[in-house]
Amino acid sequence: EGQHPHHRMSYSMIDRDIGPDPDYKPPPKGVYRGKYEECYKFADAYNKCHKVKTFERYFGGCSQHKVDLDKCNKAQLELKRKEAAAKARNSRWNKHLDAKPKK
Repeated sequence: EGQHPHHRMSYSMIDRDIGPDPDYKPPPKGVYRGKYEECYKFADAYNKCHKVKTFERYFGGCSQHKVDLDKCNKAQLELKRKEAAAKARNSRWNKHLDAKPKK
């Protein structure tokens, strides 16, 4: 008592019929490609370097591949951010133009 009603759960997760997804397969360990297809070639080069240079990777043998991958991911993220901002701006402007004038 005395707590806000949203501070307590209205149901228990145990009571719900939720189980593991039978089709789920975890990704192969150590393989990272990222979410941008444009950067897959950098991710593949980085992963290949880690497989081939098992000892050198601890001393910077794959650092340049990681730098290239990070640059590509950052560039793609910035591009997607700009596209989303432009889309939101256009959407707001179109709503403004479509609004009926007040009488």
